[in-house]
Amino acid sequence: MTQSDIAQVRIAVIDDERVLLQTFSSLMRQCRYEAEFFSSPLKALDAVMQEPGRYQLIIADIKMPEMDGITFVKKVRFILPNLPIIFMTGGVPEEVRQEALGFTNVLFLEKPFPLESTLKEAIPKLLKNSG
Repeated sequence: MTQSDIAQVRIAVIDDERVLLQTFSSLMRQCRYEAEFFSSPLKALDAVMQEPGRYQLIIADIKMPEMDGITFVKKVRFILPNLPIIFMTGGVPEEVRQEALGFTNVLFLEKPFPLESTLKEAIPKLLKNSG
């Protein structure tokens, strides 16, 4: 993936933990990805629905108070069936994990994981698979 390809990628990051969003913000700048950050899945869903072509990848926590990540992705995938998704979560039941992995073009990351190295590898791989 070239620098010009990276510059054209916009990522939505959804997590109710603001500290994690700040960490992601720094990492995305370092990797030269354009990213938007949402602590509310409802606001993120509204942004996706308002402009469906805006994001090339979504990174979403599974456990969130307003709407869980799987429900969020089901709604997004209704209009964007091939949009790459990275799910991240800490300790969910196996059936939730299997439901998340049931989507196509998905990566499931269990927290804690080495954020920088994992995402530097995962993002280009998912984007390549969707293109």
